[in-house]
Amino acid sequence: MEKKILVYVAIGVIIALLGIVAILPSSSLFKNMMSHNANVPSALTSVMTEVKPLTIEYNGSSVLSVTDKDATIESKFNLTNTNDDTLIIEMLSYDVNVNGVTIGHGQYGQKYEGASDSSTYLPLTQHNSETISVQAQIINDGNNPQVWSALQSGTGNIKIQGTAYYSTHSPFAGESYSKDFNFTK
Repeated sequence: MEKKILVYVAIGVIIALLGIVAILPSSSLFKNMMSHNANVPSALTSVMTEVKPLTIEYNGSSVLSVTDKDATIESKFNLTNTNDDTLIIEMLSYDVNVNGVTIGHGQYGQKYEGASDSSTYLPLTQHNSETISVQAQIINDGNNPQVWSALQSGTGNIKIQGTAYYSTHSPFAGESYSKDFNFTK
């Protein structure tokens, strides 16, 4: 009878430890328990550190080609990681507006769904910047002839608005973040 009690106690302790490992990395309780200094292992540091927002700068858009049927608009973004850990840029998704009318959509990457999934993502190391160029293929649906004419003549006011999705992943935890942006040419 005593062996059964010991087995149940051991199973209870293992379940409690697994619960602590699963809950604590994402809670602020773990961050408050550990002091932040040079002696803390780097994997624990990434769990304890507050993630600063990604810095996004807009380097403009240019119309690469435009016909009566379609256009290609290239937009450039400078992404800066001000954190002490690497950020994974998963996706940059945005709408292209010309003279206040949404005419298309652009995208870099795709949402990161897990370590085993392949994705076009960009690891941005600590205190580093990367400039990305994204081309959006726009189709003329014929609903906005004034907007398309302004795009063809180069007089259109281009506005880019969207969201950047990025994350941190470590052996203990990973958090996903997003940052909205809104830029005018």
